[in-house]
Amino acid sequence: MRLYKFLVWLLGGISRLLGVKISGRENIPAEGAVVVVANHRCWTDIILMALAVHPRRVHFMAKSEYGNIKLLNWLIYHLGSFTVERGEADIKAIKTALGYLKQGEVVGIFPEGTRNRTEETLLPFKEGAFMIAARGKARVVPMAFFDAKRYLKLGKPNPRVLVGEAMDLDGFVNEKGRPDALAASNAAKQRMEKMLQTKQEL
Repeated sequence: MRLYKFLVWLLGGISRLLGVKISGRENIPAEGAVVVVANHRCWTDIILMALAVHPRRVHFMAKSEYGNIKLLNWLIYHLGSFTVERGEADIKAIKTALGYLKQGEVVGIFPEGTRNRTEETLLPFKEGAFMIAARGKARVVPMAFFDAKRYLKLGKPNPRVLVGEAMDLDGFVNEKGRPDALAASNAAKQRMEKMLQTKQEL
């Protein structure tokens, strides 16, 4: 916890010097279970998400490959994050995420499942983030990053973050009355696409 707070404090100071702009912070619920979802093009996205959610703490879901690197594995553990096996139902990762949500914490997930290296605005969303949010009775907060690759670089454009309004998933149910993760995923993707079109307005 201390390491997380120190890094957010340090990176927050650097971000202010670099002119990073974060809009919509008021949309982060002050308490209760939250799943934050965002577009993903660069490793610095995790820094921007942590800064946008501050003073709340984000427990990130990181790909399992990072756990094979000793330093990254140490950081993941000490920052209160966890790894997930991509492409399969990782029961341990799901239980870990649900555990944090049941404690009223914030979990950060990139629903594209990997970095977007294409010309497309967003890759297709995986349903896992929304299934976890529904089971954990969490609200979903969509977030959009602009020019995240410019982080730690001088000059324009500066990285920017737009935090969208929290989504309540209670209305996303199928004909059997069960949570409809696909419908929630599609709705979040549509909302995030609109957010990413507002770049010039920030």
